Amino acid sequence: MKRRIRLRLSHLLALTFGMISCVVFIGIGLLSDRNMQTMIQTQQDQALTARIERIEVFLKDSDSLELLIQHPRLYENMLGQQDNLLILRRNDQVIIEINPLNIQMPKLSFQPELKFQNNQTDQPSTRLASKQLNIQGQRYQLIAGKQLLEGQQTLTQYRQKLIGYSIFGVLLSTLTAWLAGHYLLRSIRQLIDASTQIDLNQHSSRFDIQSVSKEVNELTYAMNTMLTRIDSSYQQMARFSADIAHELRTPLNNLVGQTQIVLSHFRTQQDLENLLYSHLEEYERLNQMIESMLLIAHLEHGEYVQDQQYIQLKPMLDELIEYFSFLAEEKQMGFKLDLEHGLEQRFSLQGHPILVERAVANLISNAIDYGHENSDIRIQVKAQLSKLMISVLTPQVRIEEVHLPHLFDRFYQIETSRHASGKSGGLGLAIVKSIMQLHQGEVGVENTPDGVVFHLIFPPSFC
Repeated sequence: MKRRIRLRLSHLLALTFGMISCVVFIGIGLLSDRNMQTMIQTQQDQALTARIERIEVFLKDSDSLELLIQHPRLYENMLGQQDNLLILRRNDQVIIEINPLNIQMPKLSFQPELKFQNNQTDQPSTRLASKQLNIQGQRYQLIAGKQLLEGQQTLTQYRQKLIGYSIFGVLLSTLTAWLAGHYLLRSIRQLIDASTQIDLNQHSSRFDIQSVSKEVNELTYAMNTMLTRIDSSYQQMARFSADIAHELRTPLNNLVGQTQIVLSHFRTQQDLENLLYSHLEEYERLNQMIESMLLIAHLEHGEYVQDQQYIQLKPMLDELIEYFSFLAEEKQMGFKLDLEHGLEQRFSLQGHPILVERAVANLISNAIDYGHENSDIRIQVKAQLSKLMISVLTPQVRIEEVHLPHLFDRFYQIETSRHASGKSGGLGLAIVKSIMQLHQGEVGVENTPDGVVFHLIFPPSFC
């Protein structure tokens, strides 16, 4: 298995910037080299053009032409450089040929326009200019040439300097990028150092990193938010562990204590039957608690997401009221259903029918268990902006504000005595919260003059 090379972010930034700079300098270098070649060739062509024009003026004087024909060395002395070339032809006859380097000449046709070309296609050594002249009724061809070596030497020197400057520029930009990255990423290093300081004993610690980079500040805020959620989950898990230990210990202690008492003395058949009935109640309570915990686990894993259907609110609520009416009558309690007019025409609730019914049923059961006798449980359904809200009033009950944010936590008990947790094993409201989270909704609770009101709020996507 290949081992992957891991580099620091500042090093990666420097390498990336260096590679980009290298590409940029190479591109600029190629363009500059091309422009330099064109400029040198243009200068050579201009020099040859000027030479052709001077000689053309000189040759149009008949005396000068005869003098040059009789003494060709005269112009050779006038040129003065070994790399210069001059050839004068009349028809196919060479009249003057000044070619000190014996440059191999290509075949040039007579053309009235000034024409430029190299002496050969591959590895040329001389730049040539040729033009047809008409002097005294005779057709002449004037050829002037100049060695390319001087221009090539200039171009070579330019390329060497260009390469040197480019290498220096790439190194300088890479170093600058590394220094800038090292400076800008110092807050990241501080964040890393601070994160290594956090352990189980310091899970409440938060990062206090200030940076000029908006992204680093956003990262710091996101990590602090994450730590807050982790701390909250940790506290909730610790509380949940303590609560579940207590909730399981209470029925188990009851079972053990009752069994020990029965075994300590001789008991009649009736005593043993009573013991078994008592054990059965504790077993049912444990079973209900386990089923509730399993239901919450399934809800949190989203195993019911696909089973969504259209829910008719009025029939569902009427059915629940009829189901709980017998329990409510035992405490002389009644029901009042307040369904906003035309609500079902404007909203069509989509969700898992059984789970939504379970959430409302848990709130109604909670209202019956904790509501005062001779009172009415009010169920209200209304629109809240683009959301749908179902509210259940537990009449004539008030809960201290400090407890309200925790009522939907698992096994949360208001009384410190931790009495029996009811049919749901202390998980009824926690199940409601999980059901609403599955539907991307919210739960809420507030004190009102009539009692405590629990809210189920469904988002627009489910309405």
